[in-house]
Amino acid sequence: MLRPWLLFALVGLFVVSCGNDLAYDNGIGGGGVDAGIDAGDQPSANMGLPCDIQTFLADRCQSCHGKTPSNGAPISLMTYADLAARTSAGVTVAQRALARIKSPSAQMPPLPAPAVPSAQAAIFEAWITSGAPAADCTATPGPPGPFDGPPVCSSGRTWTGGNHESPLMHPGAACIACHTRSEEGPRFRIGGTVYPTGHEPNDCYGATSAVVEVTDAMGRVIALPINAAGNFSTSSAIASPIHVAVVANGKRRSMGASPPTGDCNSCHTQDGANGAPGRIALP
Repeated sequence: MLRPWLLFALVGLFVVSCGNDLAYDNGIGGGGVDAGIDAGDQPSANMGLPCDIQTFLADRCQSCHGKTPSNGAPISLMTYADLAARTSAGVTVAQRALARIKSPSAQMPPLPAPAVPSAQAAIFEAWITSGAPAADCTATPGPPGPFDGPPVCSSGRTWTGGNHESPLMHPGAACIACHTRSEEGPRFRIGGTVYPTGHEPNDCYGATSAVVEVTDAMGRVIALPINAAGNFSTSSAIASPIHVAVVANGKRRSMGASPPTGDCNSCHTQDGANGAPGRIALP
């Protein structure tokens, strides 16, 4: 049986988890989302978000504030209606979210996730300052996304060296499965392959220019550059939970949740496994 002091400590850990928005006084008023807003003030659920705001929320917020909030988050931040709803203090959820993002003492997303870069926060703030106009991100279809096409080896190059030891060997394959017990090669803690598109076959060479950023449980950022085959790895111990992002050409693609393993290609297969959509793709 748990002793009383330990039980209270465990409860405290849950209270300060990812979504403790309701307990934070950000200077513009506290309280939760007001369920008593006049019907005429409620934005239509069909009104959408601008594409850059959708991208920002997916990258920085929705791992907790998703369709089904998780990790203690009290609300979703998925739709225009979610952001335009007003709290009991009379401010919009978007305004409250911005205050949390800018707060030095109770930042969102919470540690160990890194603080939102000022350039990204500025995009979100500019949208709010301009009146948070609705938009339809799907009105004008853009170019196909990295996971929309069929399987293809974009580079046209494949690894043909079998199990001959090389940093370029077996791009796309689950490398930790061998490199945790190998007596010949290095023992990797984290490893994987970055590709230009989302459905590339094993042994196909990947992207050639990108950096994988791993943020550990203490908030430290470890930069892992990819090599000529798209492979990245580290043998260093990194404290979990970790957050992972791919940075290339001034763009960033972040993994919403903390990965369950450092063997990235075990989930990021050609077709995707364990909830992954496919390969680790360039942003």
